[in-house]
Amino acid sequence: MIDEKLIKDLEELLNHSIDPSLFPYQKGNSIRIGKYVVRTSKGKFKVFDCESNIMIAETFCKTSAVALARSLNKGCSSQRSILDLDKTIQKWYNDCVFYRYTLSKTKDNIKRAVVETRYDIARDQTDRARKQLDKYIYF
Repeated sequence: MIDEKLIKDLEELLNHSIDPSLFPYQKGNSIRIGKYVVRTSKGKFKVFDCESNIMIAETFCKTSAVALARSLNKGCSSQRSILDLDKTIQKWYNDCVFYRYTLSKTKDNIKRAVVETRYDIARDQTDRARKQLDKYIYF
């Protein structure tokens, strides 16, 4: 038993034209999302508005840049929260780099145990912020 409403909705979806600006695509070293483009420059990711030819923001990670371009393309006003999440990721990622270096150089077992715990916390916080950014991209 197939629901008639489900069949009708599926037919409408297939017959309805889909806006190509909703789909990001990569061209060279840039990712285009609607009228916005994400470019890589010296380890940073810059979001540009192609119509007015201005830089919107510079982010630490690619996920933040794509989330920002996607939300701007949708017309959402979540720019500040995305940039705050980017700063959070940058802070915790740098802490992870420091803790990994300390783990590779330390010979003290007590210090190693403390640094391992701090590394786990920093890694968890980085992953948590990145998952919040994924919500801006996929939903």
